[in-house]
Amino acid sequence: MINPQESILIEGLQEGNKKIFDYLFHCYYSGLVVYAIKYVTEKEAAEDLVQDFFFKLWMQHKQLTINQTIKSYFFVSVKNRCLDYLRHSEIKQKASDYFSSVREESITDANDFLVEAELSSRIEKALNNLPEKSRQVFIMNRFNGFSPKEIAEKENLSIRTVEGHIGKALKLLRLELEPYLPELLLIMVIQNLPAFFKLP
Repeated sequence: MINPQESILIEGLQEGNKKIFDYLFHCYYSGLVVYAIKYVTEKEAAEDLVQDFFFKLWMQHKQLTINQTIKSYFFVSVKNRCLDYLRHSEIKQKASDYFSSVREESITDANDFLVEAELSSRIEKALNNLPEKSRQVFIMNRFNGFSPKEIAEKENLSIRTVEGHIGKALKLLRLELEPYLPELLLIMVIQNLPAFFKLP
């Protein structure tokens, strides 16, 4: 049952109250990371998942519906994100294995070379269509290996802003490549851009 104090906090979140959001972030962040580590084992992955949860919580506060205690809502939400992450990791590994076998079998096939050239061209086009800051942040993350936290420090941005730029870039790439690849290969290409495509 939600008590009056919880109701005030929930209403504050729904209204986009920054002070209430910051209070809840500092109150629950560390505990949620420790909880997420139990599922995904890696601290960095756990931190990314929890940060993404809070980012979506803030960005989608107007659609927020909480019918339980805030603590229960936060921990159940993070648990679901962890399970989704684990399922996605399994799919990505299968896609990687499949795509590797396809490339090994047809590495000398001229048709495959043309397909790769076309995909590279479309990736380049998609990246060039991004706003400059989103493109810069995405390249730092996917091509140069910087984590969202490192990018935030280097570019003097919040982690939430960095995640937003990366999300925007991924969405555009999916739109550009989806008509040309089945689901598993699409995931693999996007997640492994440095090995597949070289920026000039």
